[in-house]
Amino acid sequence: MSFENTDCPCGGKKDRDTMLCRICEVELAGHPSMISFNNTKASLETRRHAALVLLTLVRGRHAKRKP
Repeated sequence: MSFENTDCPCGGKKDRDTMLCRICEVELAGHPSMISFNNTKASLETRRHAALVLLTLVRGRHAKRKP
């Protein structure tokens, strides 16, 4: 996963320089990890951990979509 490409970990398409596609961002908007990730006043370690949790959740969405 890279901020430079346009592949979301869920299998969808995302904008460059973003971590997730818009669908994933909307779906996880109320999740505590998304709130921590978007909190610029939180420590770097807190935000890093939140990003790892979000990526795990999004990859799980991809696994559920596979036929």
